[in-house]
Amino acid sequence: MKKKIIRLTESDLRRIVMRIINEQFDADYYDIILDLYNEVGFEGMTDEEIEYLKSGGESNVPERFLSGDLDIDSEESDSFEGLNRFKEIMDGFNHKVVDTAPDGKLRVVFKDRPEIMEQLEGVVPESSIDVKQGYIIIIVPQNWTDDIFGEEI
Repeated sequence: MKKKIIRLTESDLRRIVMRIINEQFDADYYDIILDLYNEVGFEGMTDEEIEYLKSGGESNVPERFLSGDLDIDSEESDSFEGLNRFKEIMDGFNHKVVDTAPDGKLRVVFKDRPEIMEQLEGVVPESSIDVKQGYIIIIVPQNWTDDIFGEEI
């Protein structure tokens, strides 16, 4: 079998690279919107974001993602820093993992202590923290579960 040599002009190569970059950003946007859905459901999303999610990323990217206000890399690194900090808090305090909730969301439960609440501030979204009957209940963000436990749950 003879190998075929493909000749590309500089503009062909530039066009291919730009297409790859655009497809990668589209995948990043889709992942971010999917994470938003996991956090707030359809109720907390715009119609544009819902349409984009339902289309599997095939429709137009929602306007707020194209405005330049959203930095994909910094969001991921912030999430990574939050995840690492949350792991440290888990290591530092007794906790229980609950993966049998009816809604299927993973929860980490700590005893209600001021020092735990203080450390959780700014690490986990406030909407994911619930204090009930002497316990701090954290709904673990969907994108953290595999990293926390090293496997799909």
